[in-house]
Amino acid sequence: MTSNKQNRTVLFYAPIGNLTKGFKNGGAEAGCRKTMEVLRKEGYNVILLEKPTRISDSKLDGFKFIFTLANVYFRTIGLLRAHREGVFHVAGFYLNQVYFEWLLIQTARLMSVKSIYEIRNGGMIEAYKQGGSFYKWFMKGILTGASTVLCQGYEYVLFLKSEFGKSGVYYPNYIMDNFVQSNSDDRSDDAVIRIVYFGRVVPDKNVEFIIAVCKQLAIRNKDFTMAIIGGYEQQYYDFLQQQILSNGLDSERFVFHGRREFSEIVPHLRKSHFFIFPSKEKREGHSNSLTEAMGCGVVPIVSTAGFNESIAGSSDFVVNEFNADLYAEKVLRIWDTGNWKSRSDEVHRRVVQNYTESVVKTSLLGAYADLLGRSAKNELTLSR
Repeated sequence: MTSNKQNRTVLFYAPIGNLTKGFKNGGAEAGCRKTMEVLRKEGYNVILLEKPTRISDSKLDGFKFIFTLANVYFRTIGLLRAHREGVFHVAGFYLNQVYFEWLLIQTARLMSVKSIYEIRNGGMIEAYKQGGSFYKWFMKGILTGASTVLCQGYEYVLFLKSEFGKSGVYYPNYIMDNFVQSNSDDRSDDAVIRIVYFGRVVPDKNVEFIIAVCKQLAIRNKDFTMAIIGGYEQQYYDFLQQQILSNGLDSERFVFHGRREFSEIVPHLRKSHFFIFPSKEKREGHSNSLTEAMGCGVVPIVSTAGFNESIAGSSDFVVNEFNADLYAEKVLRIWDTGNWKSRSDEVHRRVVQNYTESVVKTSLLGAYADLLGRSAKNELTLSR
């Protein structure tokens, strides 16, 4: 007879940041760490299989990557044999990972181990539709072969149902309960518009575009400050400084804080008014930064990348094109009409209702309970 301890074992194939130090350790790693934390809080024995990362295009790194993948696979087989009554949880990134992820899911299936495939990041639907028949066959094998599919974006739930007739479980990124506070800090009387960006300071996040938005505010004689928080490479930092000067902006309005622990970022968020997030990253998913900013009552002005629009919850916060003037207009339409406080309360409330640990974990734990035969699955729906 299988022991209860075995029954609560999770083999977790995911990146959590051990292999990617520094500013490249981003939202995917943070999300996976949160999943581990929730499962362990509930008494699950989580055994980590760290997803290897290829750091460069060199042949040597390529050989190391393949060797590491092989080691992970053979270790996985051993663990699947030892924990047949547990759950094999794969954090999926498809694209060039699809063949190895297919192998993992199909191996678990052959060994009669229940599996969860968690679709992380954005761009899965586009990757599937644009992929050839070979790629689609492997992707379909993953999505239909897994016992349960967790979907970071609600769009994925709808896609699974329409394309494969399979029910997905909505499992968005979220903030931990100990982070949640009331939105009592009233910043609406401030004369200065306080703008913040935090996250990876890299070209794909389009940080230089935020400087162009600030220029439009300066043209309109608006007083503002801009805080940029996150790790960066010196070359990109120098480029951003050059953009500030070439746009004729006062460099003292811009403060680069570098990489900071989240506990150090929170005080900046709680005194900021707008989080400008014009990401153009092709695989933008559910941005942790966006959720965390909204959770502090910071009003977002975002691009349509990833799941930004469904997270923000209102077209008033979304700009469909990379036009700095349109971003500035969104900011001023809220600021000049005196609606900032009500919109701040709105986005804070949206996070509390949809994107906190206590809300979202019901979806995750329900999926596990359903697989292990202890209760019916509890699916999360998106509150509007």
